[in-house]
Amino acid sequence: MQKQYKDFMGEISKDELYCGLLAHGLFSEKLPPAFTSEGFFNYCQSPHTQFQDQPHKYIHYENMRNINVPRSLAIPNPMAYQLLCSFLRDHWNAFQTYFISRTQNQSYRVSRIHIRKMYGKPELFRMNYSNWRTDGSPEVDISFGKRYMVKADISSCFPSMYTHALSWALATKEVAKQQRNDKSLWFNQVDYRTRRMTHDETHGLLIGPHASNLLAEVILVAIDEQLCKWQFVRAIDDYTCFVDSYEEGQKFLTDLGASLRAFDLSLNHKKTEISKLPLAVTEQWQRKLNSLQLKTSYGKTDYILVRSFLDHAVELMHSSKENASILNYAIKVLSGEDLTENAAEYCAKTIMNLSMLYPYLVAIMDEYVFMKYCRKCQRHSCVQEYAKQIYRNGLLTNNYELVAYALFFAIKYKFEIDEHTIENSIKSNDCVVLTLSVIYAREKGLVADVRILKQRAQALANDTDSFDEFWLFLYETLPKSGLKGDWKPLKAANVTFVKPLSSW
Repeated sequence: MQKQYKDFMGEISKDELYCGLLAHGLFSEKLPPAFTSEGFFNYCQSPHTQFQDQPHKYIHYENMRNINVPRSLAIPNPMAYQLLCSFLRDHWNAFQTYFISRTQNQSYRVSRIHIRKMYGKPELFRMNYSNWRTDGSPEVDISFGKRYMVKADISSCFPSMYTHALSWALATKEVAKQQRNDKSLWFNQVDYRTRRMTHDETHGLLIGPHASNLLAEVILVAIDEQLCKWQFVRAIDDYTCFVDSYEEGQKFLTDLGASLRAFDLSLNHKKTEISKLPLAVTEQWQRKLNSLQLKTSYGKTDYILVRSFLDHAVELMHSSKENASILNYAIKVLSGEDLTENAAEYCAKTIMNLSMLYPYLVAIMDEYVFMKYCRKCQRHSCVQEYAKQIYRNGLLTNNYELVAYALFFAIKYKFEIDEHTIENSIKSNDCVVLTLSVIYAREKGLVADVRILKQRAQALANDTDSFDEFWLFLYETLPKSGLKGDWKPLKAANVTFVKPLSSW
């Protein structure tokens, strides 16, 4: 049975919201899967835990997008994030009521990607998660009889979101402005709590922590309501609308632009297009890949089929503006097939080569390639060679995400990267690289490297802003005596933000 927006929000209790956002939503899934906030969540369960209320900066981390352009992710200060999550928990009933009021007149669920309970998963948000049993496909119905499709998205959506707009959405702009000085009002508090994670800056939601996805929906469902006369769906900031004529498509874009401006947002005109139907509802490239034969008469996927499938995926990517999401999809499809030995070897090597050209793929290599095809490799030699190459590429192009993943693979599969030096890590000035370098040095018994990294951490810890921007590295590197404020008792309680190596 298809669910409405209110159904998804209504089945999450306030305690489940708090646990999902704090225990499983502090670190973006785009980071190397070495980090966790479960221990921190458990620490916060104590009724005596109360953090200082002060503005904080955050860790900056660059992640390569599917179009080979980097995107800025953030890891917030955990104390500021906990205060936000506890506020959301304590006022969850009010938020649920708000979401119901904004979406109750929808005949189908306009927003397709939002926080939700996910079967067998502890987190509440995953970018491309769907469940056909509850999600349905409204595009099939709302495109019936229509002649044109409009595609549009918001320009720099999360970085452009004005925190005061949260209050505007929750209480209307007029009421919010009239009562903006009353800090006791819950709609002003959500603005305040959000700003405390960005050093009291009023522009920008952090990309990465799952609470940001909930906050963005506060504004986005208000915009959806203003567009209720149109037949459209929205995937976070991507809109797809079905209309009868090209002129109607232009009118939708005009209405969408006006609704966005009411919340200080704007259209990304470079990604706006009006296309004549019929078009496949499913992405054409996805439909074409799904139509390819992947099994021989004896039920296996052989070398010829794998080569043909990957060749088609590459061709489709080239014809789709170099969209590496197509390769991502193809790799995941192949991981579910039963490949012959030759096919598996070819598949692994080809995907490794492709990921050198499209670093967006590096984040899925472990789950869908190494753990699938490279388990029989003696001492994981193929993983080792791959890690060495992306380490070199990362240094050459200043793509420190590649360096971070190389170190992650070396730690997980217990090999060394000959080219790795502690000077490279310090020069990167990248918090995730520095943190993984500490773990790497400790695992390899590199005492001198650990000492140098500790000295670097001590130098950074003397500055408040630097501490926030490198908190993960500093906290995991320094002893309790080198920490101050809320960090000290956290360290005394043996809380760590690094997963046990056995679970990597």
